[in-house]
Amino acid sequence: MIGFWALAIGARVKMGTLAGLVLPYPTLGETAKRASGAYFSAKLFDNPALKRVVRLVQRLLP
Repeated sequence: MIGFWALAIGARVKMGTLAGLVLPYPTLGETAKRASGAYFSAKLFDNPALKRVVRLVQRLLP
């Protein structure tokens, strides 16, 4: 993301031009978040004790 802003500042791109920019979804950051979530959710929720803890926390928090 900082690369985007560095390029915009270096090229003296106007804010109006940036505001009109439509980026594809999901972004690279969102893709990384989804991949890590898929990896860790499989590991976390295969553990029966952890499932009970998660259920307890879900009941306690509104």
